[in-house]
Amino acid sequence: MRSLPPLKGIIYFEASARLQSFKLAAEELCVTPGAVSHQIQTLEEFIGQKLFMRQHRGIKLTNAGVRYFNRIGLILKDLDHATTDIGFMTKTQKVTISIPPTLLNKWLLPRINYTYLSENDISVVFIDTIEMLDLNKENIDISIRYSIEKPSEKYCQLLFKEEMIAVCAPDYIDNPLTYLSAELLSTSTLIETTNRLIQWDLILVNNDIKLQPNQSKIYFQNSMHAIEAAVQGLGIAFINRAFVESHLNLGTLIEAIDLRVMQDNIPSYYLVSNYEKMQNPATQLLYQEIESYINDDIITTAA
Repeated sequence: MRSLPPLKGIIYFEASARLQSFKLAAEELCVTPGAVSHQIQTLEEFIGQKLFMRQHRGIKLTNAGVRYFNRIGLILKDLDHATTDIGFMTKTQKVTISIPPTLLNKWLLPRINYTYLSENDISVVFIDTIEMLDLNKENIDISIRYSIEKPSEKYCQLLFKEEMIAVCAPDYIDNPLTYLSAELLSTSTLIETTNRLIQWDLILVNNDIKLQPNQSKIYFQNSMHAIEAAVQGLGIAFINRAFVESHLNLGTLIEAIDLRVMQDNIPSYYLVSNYEKMQNPATQLLYQEIESYINDDIITTAA
């Protein structure tokens, strides 16, 4: 069983110790000095220690009172922070958005205006997934979907079409922008992302090159790891340009091969919500905020 002191006594003690006066503590707490003195006496009896020395011109903390005040101050400060935090969570509106992991990491997080959202009492919950989750069944307000077909929801805005390029570390091949050939493939490792809709096999067919059975390959589930593998010099990765722009600008990756990429059935990223979710002003605001990034000059892949 917990040995909790009288909580009112703690509050009265902290005010009295901080102000060094029962009278001033009483004024702050809107009670009488007698009520403060009574609560302090009750607390002292519970602890078994004198906390104040009563003097003719005021009060002074005993050694035990000083130690207790220091500990109580930290506890009340933590309690104040905990109350403020939970109050903030209650006041803010949570908007949940599902988004492919690499798009979140490489595209949305660097752009999103957290200050603007905070000023409007909105907190964002990210669900990083490539799956097309149902907005109602999964309790999701907004979804950014990666697909070839345009989603059917009422609110659906094209963010950008996917532009896939082959990239590698600068020293992985002798000459950048080498035309794709069987000879190059025989000395290279292809880095592939399994959740992409367009992968190396389709590109090779499109470039009239037959993949050899013993072709060296590395597989990753999402593009973040494929990008890192390419940076580390493990092979040539087939990646969405939007995800590697910073690496291309820094020179940690180069565009490795001049590819003929398919022009039909190009996957795209769509910003999606439905009528019910968009009745919430917070959802509307976040949707419009992300929608505003379509004309971002940084994006070179915008349709």
